[in-house]
Amino acid sequence: MTGADAVPGARNRPAVHFTAQEGWINDPFGIGWHNGTYHLYYQAVPGQVVWGPNCHWGRATSPDLVHWTEQPMALVPEPFEVGCWSGSVVYDGDAPELFYTRVGGGNWAIGQVAHATVDESCPGRWKSLPSDVLIAGPPPGVQATSYRDPFIFRRDEGDWGMLMGAALADGTAAALHYHSADLREWTYDGILCARRSTRADEVWTGTLWECPQLFRLDDQWVLLISVWEDDELYHVVAATGDYDGSRFTPRRWQRLTHGESAYAMAAFQDRNGMRCVMSWLREEPRNNERLVQRAGAHSVAAVVEFDVAGNLVLRPHPDVDALRGPVQTGHASPQGTSYDWEGAAVHLQMSTAESGHISMLDGDHERAFLDLDAHSGALVISRPGFGKDETLPVPTDGADVTVLLDGDIVEVFSAAGYGAYRVPATAPGHAGTLRFTGPATAEPVVRPLQLQPRTTDTARSVP
Repeated sequence: MTGADAVPGARNRPAVHFTAQEGWINDPFGIGWHNGTYHLYYQAVPGQVVWGPNCHWGRATSPDLVHWTEQPMALVPEPFEVGCWSGSVVYDGDAPELFYTRVGGGNWAIGQVAHATVDESCPGRWKSLPSDVLIAGPPPGVQATSYRDPFIFRRDEGDWGMLMGAALADGTAAALHYHSADLREWTYDGILCARRSTRADEVWTGTLWECPQLFRLDDQWVLLISVWEDDELYHVVAATGDYDGSRFTPRRWQRLTHGESAYAMAAFQDRNGMRCVMSWLREEPRNNERLVQRAGAHSVAAVVEFDVAGNLVLRPHPDVDALRGPVQTGHASPQGTSYDWEGAAVHLQMSTAESGHISMLDGDHERAFLDLDAHSGALVISRPGFGKDETLPVPTDGADVTVLLDGDIVEVFSAAGYGAYRVPATAPGHAGTLRFTGPATAEPVVRPLQLQPRTTDTARSVP
């Protein structure tokens, strides 16, 4: 089976993870609680299932962080633009203000920072004029080969800070820093943080930092970056350290995501002030023309916090945990203990105290399996048709690992690492089965995630 065959055209749609009704979606951003509602913005390319430069801004709303309702496109490229790429949303007034990477002309790698305001003639739409460019490109003296993804945040000084992701001509990845008192006039302060990195480094950070995010967590600052090199997207890396208002000094680097799906992580605060993140979950293989109707999804919301050793860890947001239904009773068979459920999504808790094996079945077909080795602290994810196995570090102290299986998406949360993976999809209308093999004392706790499933994809040709 080839990698493309692993993602059939017609597939069950995830119930808990956000997907657009049709077309391509990628980076989430601008997530915030405003006027009693959560708002989620994201890059979208309507009418096709592969990426294109003519990115729009999609939008969804929800009373919590799980029940998303897709809204009409928030930002559509104007005739003078190739695309409206990733950016930020500021919730500081009656209506959100959008700041985005304007792409035009022949050099898509060097964007401009543009501003969009509510279009009074079209509810739910924002508009931008040719003159709404706030920053026309990299500052003088900065030799950048890529420049994009404005991230705007409140600084301690009471004004606004902005980061721009950049690739410098000498192979250094960097985030550039600006500040403003009014969100219109921006002053360049220099390079916030930069790093030369090779694959030999313990934590590799590539040659371009996409979607840079900076936020305070407890008494430290956290810099999130998405690792890019030679037109390939890799994973998310975090650094913790000190921020003096224009420079970030890292004290520790760590890889924050594992697997080849999670990317473009967006940081935000929930309605209670907790620091949270969501990521784009890529299809595997990416830019797969054999998909129909839709491509891309977003991770569940996760709380980000420090463990006792000072490492960043992710855990599902309480709004996700609130979906958990009653514990399912397994039934014994010669092959192991099996668990059946009718919906698209299921929540598993596995103890790392003992080793065990979990198969994800579609009928009698094993579409993926997890092998937990309690001694080495490794969870191996195997997926027929997806090439090499993936390994995620897990604790060796008996702490639980949380696994979310939703359609063809698997997210794994543990104190030692977070991973996101695509698995072979089930056919429309098929229910799922889990089978556990191992000691009875290590059997997982299995609960359905009870959210009304969205419609199933239907096979059709994409124009």
